[in-house]
Amino acid sequence: MTIIPYLIYLLLVALHVVILKDVTTIYTVPLNLSAFLVLAVTLYKDDMTAIWFGFFAGLVMAAGGPPSQLGWQALVMASLALVGCYVRVRLNLDSLKAKLIFVLGGIFLHNLSVLIISRTDGFLFYVVSYAITGAIYTTVIAWFFFMIKEKRITAARVKALF
Repeated sequence: MTIIPYLIYLLLVALHVVILKDVTTIYTVPLNLSAFLVLAVTLYKDDMTAIWFGFFAGLVMAAGGPPSQLGWQALVMASLALVGCYVRVRLNLDSLKAKLIFVLGGIFLHNLSVLIISRTDGFLFYVVSYAITGAIYTTVIAWFFFMIKEKRITAARVKALF
């Protein structure tokens, strides 16, 4: 196992949390890049790699927030990776629809768990305005990622359009 790609992924998570979070947020709907990266690693790598990456991604993601959230975020991201590994083993995730449903469910669970940890007032409002819409927004970005990864969108096809 080489560690360089995972360090680049963690750098991407840190860059998103510190700089790009405001740019990628549409109105109040945030892109949950860190949870998507954990789920993508869960889809393509083995269990222990995904769980450790989820733990460290949670640490990096929570480093910009309050110190009381640091351990909780690492636990939630590692748990997301663990649940993702079990779902990947039990289900057939070869089709694009199955991968998108996997990502949508995982992002929704992560957003919901973050809401449970951090918010107590207006919970149902935040479930609709943050958890569900954030999961849909991240799934749309994941759709582009999977289309490029499976070579359904290539530079030659884009050139052919124009």
